[in-house]
Amino acid sequence: MEKFIIKLKDYSKRDFLLELLSQLDFIELKVKMEEEQDAVENHDYDFFQSAGLLANRNIDADQLRKQAWRINN
Repeated sequence: MEKFIIKLKDYSKRDFLLELLSQLDFIELKVKMEEEQDAVENHDYDFFQSAGLLANRNIDADQLRKQAWRINN
C-alpha cells in the first residue's frame, strides 16, 4: 500500500476534493486535520525515558508479577 499526503491550500475547495476522492473505489480515504496530526506526532513515546522507573523502590520482579496478576501467595 502506498500513502500520499495532500496539503490543501484553499480550504474552500475541500468539499470538492473529498467528493472527488470518495468516488474512486481503489483508494481508502482518511481525513486528518493538521492540528490532530501535530498532536499525534508530538506524543511519541520514548521507551528509554522509562529506564530506572522503579530504581528507588524496594520491589522485585516476583512481587510485581503477584501484584499484576493479583496472586495471594
